Amino acid sequence: MATALWIVAAASAAAFIIWRLKHAGARLETIFREERERTEAESGPAEEFYDELDQPHRVGWNRRSR
Repeated sequence: MATALWIVAAASAAAFIIWRLKHAGARLETIFREERERTEAESGPAEEFYDELDQPHRVGWNRRSR
């Protein structure tokens, strides 16, 4: 009888953990999708991004400026 209770408790705990992980995964997917949409809306043309790479920064020069 005690073994059966341990098995039921372990199965219940596993089911709860799986349920929480599924919801956390869905939540993360939503956050990543919203962040991707936000950055796509804010980003300009690709040329502007590469022009920024040629600028020196605090640490030194980047690889494209050498």
